[in-house]
Amino acid sequence: MNHLEHPITTEGNTMSTPNESYELARRHVIAKTVYKGVVGLWLLLAVFQVAIWYFTTPGGYFWPIWPILGTLIAAVVAGIPTYSRRPAISDSRIEAELARMRRNN
Repeated sequence: MNHLEHPITTEGNTMSTPNESYELARRHVIAKTVYKGVVGLWLLLAVFQVAIWYFTTPGGYFWPIWPILGTLIAAVVAGIPTYSRRPAISDSRIEAELARMRRNN
């Protein structure tokens, strides 16, 4: 038996097929890649704001701290579901939505 033939347990749920395991891993990799792009964009915007401050009012009030901190908080909050062990969307919420959609059709 190889590692794909064994069910993987996540959050108390046992996944029954290797395809489900692969799909879960794929979604995690995509989410982490997207989040790295978010962090890169945050860093680029922070540097841009500091450059604007430096070239317009060097030595003046450092106003870029406020948008940098605000977007940093947003970036960290966006990364919590990506890097935490708990998924942002649980299987029970997905199943409830599927049941609701079936009832409405």
